[in-house]
Amino acid sequence: MTTNGNQTRNDGGRVAVIGAGVAGLAAAIEAAGAGAAVTVFDARRTPGGRARTVERDGVLLNEGAHALYHDGAAMALLTELGRTPTGGNPGSTGVGVDGPVVGALPAGPWSLIRTPLLRGDRLALAKLMVRLPRLDPADVADRTIGALVTELLGDGPGARLGHALFRLTTYGHDPDHASADVGIAQLQAALDGGVRYLDGGWQSIVDALLVEAAQRGVAVRTGAKVSAIRPRTDGAVDVVTADGAGEGGRFEAVVVAAGGPGTTVRLLGDAAGGLAARAAEARPATVACLDVVLRTGWGPHPTFALGIDRPTYLSVHAPVARLAPDGWSLAHVMRYHHPDETPDGDRDRAECEDLLNRLRPGWQGDAEQVGFRPRLVAATDQAVAVRGGLAGRPGIGVPGHDGLFVAGDWVGPTGVLVDGSVASGQAAGQASARAAGARARARAGAGAERSASPAARSGDGVRAR
Repeated sequence: MTTNGNQTRNDGGRVAVIGAGVAGLAAAIEAAGAGAAVTVFDARRTPGGRARTVERDGVLLNEGAHALYHDGAAMALLTELGRTPTGGNPGSTGVGVDGPVVGALPAGPWSLIRTPLLRGDRLALAKLMVRLPRLDPADVADRTIGALVTELLGDGPGARLGHALFRLTTYGHDPDHASADVGIAQLQAALDGGVRYLDGGWQSIVDALLVEAAQRGVAVRTGAKVSAIRPRTDGAVDVVTADGAGEGGRFEAVVVAAGGPGTTVRLLGDAAGGLAARAAEARPATVACLDVVLRTGWGPHPTFALGIDRPTYLSVHAPVARLAPDGWSLAHVMRYHHPDETPDGDRDRAECEDLLNRLRPGWQGDAEQVGFRPRLVAATDQAVAVRGGLAGRPGIGVPGHDGLFVAGDWVGPTGVLVDGSVASGQAAGQASARAAGARARARAGAGAERSASPAARSGDGVRAR
């Protein structure tokens, strides 16, 4: 177990944050900045959650293919803190693969006209590209991505390409349930501000947040697995740790930002209330990922591709970002899972390798490292149309408990993926600091009243009589 930093003054109350992923670190930074004494608990030996990056023989590997949106909440926070990450833009050109057809993805009027991907169906997508900047995501929150694609693009090649683009920007493959507001907002963000692949991997985000947290006096306890969170009748909250880490302590407020809705409900127990039903209905987005490191350059082959007839994706992340030795290449090839399917590792790897064989022939002879991960969590839950999209996700407060808050990519009305984690983490951190400060001031006021009473001044109420 390690502890980084020293806690801040205690006049703002004590706040515990469960989980040292991006949501938890954002919450800790906000709460500490508001004057709370903050302790972060994380079960793993190293912080970061799904944003961790591992080094393998000189190559930096994220947990799957990650891209940071320029106009999202995560970039805004890092920029505000003066810790904007560096990296490269993958560019806007790429190819789509639709059965035997490989063609340029539409990036403008000329490519829209020429690409074989839209043969006989160019007008529908052209109309969408014109309308897209003016669409208000909130207006389509009660419609599924599938319904909106049918409405805007019909059921031909344009619709298949539309589904591929929504898979790309949301990391999800659930068109009959996922809400269209997410798809439209993400597609607008991708076309407007674009994305960045990060030098040093997503660990650079984690490291930047850890440095900021330490400067604000946040204590980070790694290897400290929390087994339960127990609200007390006096308004305080007990954090109970397991695996020999000892008692977590008593706090005025707690933010749960670990593991998604299922883990949150397990930790909260009876206090979870209505969140238990929401957790049971969660529809996580998962992917299979083939990581391929070549000891050569990528060559003249396509560096970005979307599967049109299959839910697949390929992108070269190095040398776009500094993740591998000079002259080497790092590509991620993914297959998006439908939430209702059972992942099949053999099938998924075969589909990933098939896409790679078509776009970068001979890669096996240049391969330095090849790794396959059959199931990575891209999002712990997805906003669904039947609940009104993003606006229907759970709020940061736990109903019935003034000192309990939640954060993560499944919480709050703002953003998805890492941007949803950061936005909800910031909101939960601010709210927890207010709640903890109010409770600490109330406790201090009650103590002052007791010390000022005649009985207290005499030192013993019985003797005073």
